Amino acid sequence: MMRWNVKTVSVAVAVIVILAGAGFVATRTGSVSSVLGAQSTSIGYVDMVRALNAHPGKASAEAALRDYAQAQIAEAQQRMKTMTPAQRQDLQRQVDQTIFNKRSELLGGLDKDIRAAIQKVAAQQGIGVVLDRTVVLYGGIDLTDAVVKVLSAK
Repeated sequence: MMRWNVKTVSVAVAVIVILAGAGFVATRTGSVSSVLGAQSTSIGYVDMVRALNAHPGKASAEAALRDYAQAQIAEAQQRMKTMTPAQRQDLQRQVDQTIFNKRSELLGGLDKDIRAAIQKVAAQQGIGVVLDRTVVLYGGIDLTDAVVKVLSAK
């Protein structure tokens, strides 16, 4: 059987008392994260539609997408004149997919810019979590104006 000496038991009891005391103080003050050194848990939100609409590159991306889509559709309409209905349907799906891919390519860069602006604003304001406005029912800090300001400065 293992024998515990008085010194080992005393150290163990002291550690337990210190941890229990720290836990008690942290829960009473409501600052568990500051006691543990964790990141801020403040929650912010951004109106992503408004941020996208305020992006300086949105108009040119939409114009490029519109021009690309019109060219793809015009070419497909010319090719469809000699196709069977099944072939037309296949071509229509292909054109839709290419337009969708081009949209992702053009607007994906805007999304990256917006997310970088959100990250910058959140770090400046000490916000640990940022959500889209559409999922916030109550509370939180609106970061939309600050994000739009960062985007406009580009």
